[in-house]
Amino acid sequence: MQHRNSQKRDYSENNVYFVTANCFETFCYFQENIFCEIFIQDLKIAKELKEFKLCGFCLNYNHIHLLVHPSNKFNVSEIMQNIKRTCSLHTNQIISGNLSVSDNIYCSLQRDFFVQMRNRFIQKYGPNQVKFPKFKWQKSFHDHIIKNSIDFENHNKYTIFNFQKHNLPENWKYTSLNYSEMIDGIEL
Repeated sequence: MQHRNSQKRDYSENNVYFVTANCFETFCYFQENIFCEIFIQDLKIAKELKEFKLCGFCLNYNHIHLLVHPSNKFNVSEIMQNIKRTCSLHTNQIISGNLSVSDNIYCSLQRDFFVQMRNRFIQKYGPNQVKFPKFKWQKSFHDHIIKNSIDFENHNKYTIFNFQKHNLPENWKYTSLNYSEMIDGIEL
């Protein structure tokens, strides 16, 4: 059943999607590298759990771009729901300090990663910071179905170099240019 405000999406097999998701009220959470590291970790986990191919990504200060190719098991909406939900949960746990170890999502390596991120956050902002409000995404996301190899190349270049369009630092780390081990090849 679709939510009454949901976009109608085409879930045909073998679609590759160019996806954009924005932070709530365009707040620039991802100016903080700690939150960027959390997003990258959650993206890696989502790839495994939701069995999709990641063709490209760019994390900007207040939004993300992804090129994803879902498997037949999970559609693009399920993939984005997972990414947005876990990123929100983990970022808010870092902000609040409520790193509940009873959650299923924490194996020992993940717990160590999130404890390390919380310690870095406290070191930088103190235990009672007020700079960052609760992390939220805007509802839904925008998507475009890739039509052919030319469309794919155009969107791939747009995605991975999007940080330049937004005047982020030249050495911006959070683009698929720097995470080749996460990127999957596909045939269109």
